[in-house]
Amino acid sequence: MRKFIITLNLWLLGCISMLAQQPAWVTSHPTDDNSYIGIGFAPLKDPDYIKKATQNALNDIALQIATRIESNSFMHTVDIDGKSRELFEDKIKSSVVSYLEGQKLVDSYQNDRNYYVYYSLDKATYESTIQKHKRNAISTGLDYYDKAMQALDANSLVNAVQLLGKGLEAVTPWLFMDLTTTVNGSRFNVPAELYNAYIQVFDGLTITVNQLNLEGEAFKPIKTPIAGCLSKNGSVIQNVKLKAEFIKGSGDITPPVATDYNGTSEFYVTNITSKASVQEIRISIDDSFIADLPVSYRQLIKNQSWPSAKTTITIAPQQVTAYLNVSNSDLSSCEKQIVSILANQHFTMTEDPDNATLFIDLSTTLELGGVVASDLYDLNECLCGLVLKIYDNKSTSLLLNYVVDRVRVLSPVNKTPEQTEMMCVRELMKRVKRELPKKIKGLVLN
Repeated sequence: MRKFIITLNLWLLGCISMLAQQPAWVTSHPTDDNSYIGIGFAPLKDPDYIKKATQNALNDIALQIATRIESNSFMHTVDIDGKSRELFEDKIKSSVVSYLEGQKLVDSYQNDRNYYVYYSLDKATYESTIQKHKRNAISTGLDYYDKAMQALDANSLVNAVQLLGKGLEAVTPWLFMDLTTTVNGSRFNVPAELYNAYIQVFDGLTITVNQLNLEGEAFKPIKTPIAGCLSKNGSVIQNVKLKAEFIKGSGDITPPVATDYNGTSEFYVTNITSKASVQEIRISIDDSFIADLPVSYRQLIKNQSWPSAKTTITIAPQQVTAYLNVSNSDLSSCEKQIVSILANQHFTMTEDPDNATLFIDLSTTLELGGVVASDLYDLNECLCGLVLKIYDNKSTSLLLNYVVDRVRVLSPVNKTPEQTEMMCVRELMKRVKRELPKKIKGLVLN
């Protein structure tokens, strides 16, 4: 018992001693008119606790610097939405840490759980250093802006937006400062001008099309090209990729292409894959160039409204005539039902094979198997089959080869041949009615 009491007393003395040695700055953040002070800590169980504590202390300093936004700085002079503001504020905080110089470790402390550090950065020293970065940011940003304006004057919009994006990237770390300079005798806020120009590059653009309405046929190309012309304030814009896409209906269109010296891109519909009577194609700016912009600023461009134009395609009713040839007819009742299915798929049946669009060959088979014994009565085993081949009557090419093979039907032995045939037709056509219309819909007619 005495040993336990001695041990407890020693532990209590150690705790009191540890508390007595804990610096005041651990629990109360110091202030200094001449210095930025950063306090950081990290748990000892973290393998990199010294590095983490140091990083947190520098973040503390950076936050103090970044929140001292100058009244004429970028954040006070442009109208930006919430997400954009959050983007710039985050980049300011992270960049301030990256560019901190001259900070000193004043003290450190460790208890049984955490490691603490105390850093100080002289404000005068920091201000002297930061002014060099400020001058460089203004110079670099202004250079990108001037080059971008030259590109805009030449109607090279993609080049302009890429230059403006690089300019924004160069000045963003210093947005907590007033990056204003004098250009031609006037005050010029470099990041604000870069930002406004960046999001306005595609303002005032117009796309017009040469064909507002076209006629087409399902599963066929359209020979007439669709041309989109890109212009701004009456001047055509060259070397900007336009794209064409179905927004109603579906089909295949030639890929995006840059506008030529007339500001025009041409597209061809190589196939219409929808039977919808009215379909629409939209011509718009292809956004593939965004991949070359700084990652952080791509969404700013995507949020802008871009021009587009539409072409309406009216699908002419398909006049598909078909001649049905029955080469084998073990199940003759199938023929009438096949004709009904074809009619429901907009095929017009004709008795003249020479004037038909399609030549259709139908063959049905019925094989009798053995007798299957049953407790009530015996059953005849019947094996039914159907083959439907559709040919292009002009090219004689095979368009569809639909086969249903050996459908098993059990018919009571007391049924007449006619009744047995009807049972076989009914079971066989259940499957055909379920499968054949889908096959016909996917048919590509030349």
